[in-house]
Amino acid sequence: MMGLRARAVWVMYRRSLRELMALGPQTMVVPLVVPAFILLVYPAVSSAVFLHLDVRIGGAPGFGPDPHYIQYLVAAPIAMAALLATASAGVGVAVERQLGFYDRMQLSPLGPWASQLARRLGDGTRIALFVVVLTVIGWAAGVEVANWPLALLVTITLASSLGMAYGGLAFSFCLRSGSAEAAQAITPLFLPVLFMSTAFVPLALLPDWLQSIAEHNPLSAVCDSIRLALVGEVSGSALLESVAGIGGLGLVTQTLIYRAERRIGMR
Repeated sequence: MMGLRARAVWVMYRRSLRELMALGPQTMVVPLVVPAFILLVYPAVSSAVFLHLDVRIGGAPGFGPDPHYIQYLVAAPIAMAALLATASAGVGVAVERQLGFYDRMQLSPLGPWASQLARRLGDGTRIALFVVVLTVIGWAAGVEVANWPLALLVTITLASSLGMAYGGLAFSFCLRSGSAEAAQAITPLFLPVLFMSTAFVPLALLPDWLQSIAEHNPLSAVCDSIRLALVGEVSGSALLESVAGIGGLGLVTQTLIYRAERRIGMR
């Protein structure tokens, strides 16, 4: 039975990748536009400001003796791309409901979970590709990558897991409503949370009232872990906090998906 389930997920995973490729620029290019713009343009302005103010913050990559703001900033567009790329699974399940495919899956022995997992894994794969692209863009723009295998391992794992966990929010709303537009409405809600983290500036430069929020914001730990991995370092505490935050988010969104499934089953 396990082999049958794994094969079903594999077949539907391949189908989800084909669908993503068929959609073209709107799924494979658009989520990269804003993060790439931030990575290439934003540092040019901010670096001059930080250099003029002679900002030095120990332990913060990019703010050491030889300041280079892009070394700090690079984690922010990677996290942003991961969170922007989470709508396609929700759109896919909404289309499945509209076409009646989801109802047929409910009647099958395997149920709809295989299709759902495959779509979420498809989003994770796309996010992994985005991470590689943005890391290479950052490297070309001046980011120093001390250990490529370590940097990609940590960054891809955290960014993909974050995107898949957050993507459950749009997925649950699309599943409940059967509307693909719900994904477009829900996905940008992460922006206030991202800006209230240490994604763009170190904790020491944030206002006092925002520091307490950023300290407990899981995105701060994720971004800290990513930028440290790029300079060849690993922080056990930041990684643990990242895993706990992503796991907690995934638990919440998976609960929402489960409740949406139950609501559909009761109709």
